[in-house]
Amino acid sequence: MAKRQSTEAKAGQVSIKTILLGSPEIGTAIGILGLTIIIGAINIRFIEFSTWVTILRWFAGIAILAMGESMALIIGGIDLSVGSLASLSSMVFAYLLVNIGVDPIIAFIATLCMGIIVGLYHGSIVAIFSPPLPTTIPAFIVTLGSLMLLRGIAIGMTKGFPIKIYDMSKIEFLASSYGVAIILLLLALLTMFIQQRTAIGRYLYAIGGNLEAARVAGIPIHKARIFAFVYSGAMASIAGMIYAGLVASGYADIATGQELLAIASCALAGVSLAGGEGNAFNAILGALLVSIARTGIVFIGISPYWQDVATALILVIAVIVDLSRRTLIFRS
Repeated sequence: MAKRQSTEAKAGQVSIKTILLGSPEIGTAIGILGLTIIIGAINIRFIEFSTWVTILRWFAGIAILAMGESMALIIGGIDLSVGSLASLSSMVFAYLLVNIGVDPIIAFIATLCMGIIVGLYHGSIVAIFSPPLPTTIPAFIVTLGSLMLLRGIAIGMTKGFPIKIYDMSKIEFLASSYGVAIILLLLALLTMFIQQRTAIGRYLYAIGGNLEAARVAGIPIHKARIFAFVYSGAMASIAGMIYAGLVASGYADIATGQELLAIASCALAGVSLAGGEGNAFNAILGALLVSIARTGIVFIGISPYWQDVATALILVIAVIVDLSRRTLIFRS
């Protein structure tokens, strides 16, 4: 009898483990709900409507960065430049609007093109140097260089001073909650469609899952890699323009360190750091969890100056979660 109960208990454990392994977004959703309940129990203001409007406005930027980052991670690469590129994009967008007087739509397109060109540069370097090196190594080096280069350009443009956008009519859509929500929804649908319904999406997963098999199968590896980094660059530029709209200015430090949040968002919710797994939906859920955690520490009485410590802990936890998930899958 005892043996039978033990067997049933193990069967139950296996079933739960199988569900969590197969659908990491379920574990992330449980984390979001649990964190919200705990923080809300400590400070009732956390669950007020106005608090969530603020969280969701800033969550959109991280979610867009994470969706772009998911493309680089799926092919087995990484993009460390997205935070600096978003900061530079906010500066360029504001500079075009304020200093040159460009039409907002033209400024948006020009800034987006800048992100695409940066992504094209990253993708080309990665395509040239891997193989013989694995995708991660040239991707890490070239995007780390861009992290410093782009941030330096953003600071050098105005010697560190922000560019204030006084005419709010030019950024009315980007500054509004409904505008940010519409952009996030459209980009989420587009990213999911590319990843799940197109040939280039299947190429990305094939390259990240088994590079040699993808090569033998005749998949255009270099083109797919370039596409992944171009997409990541474009999303970083859009996130930067959203940030510029939210604070009505271009600011060189507006997205500093957010590349780590984007990577953590992906890893927490099921986008594998080893490549070949995950999608935009996972990245969005992870971004929401990260946004709640970073905002929540303020509501439970911890100084916002400790947010960098919280970010580091989130990143470490994300890596542990990802490695643990892959280990369990390997043993199953």
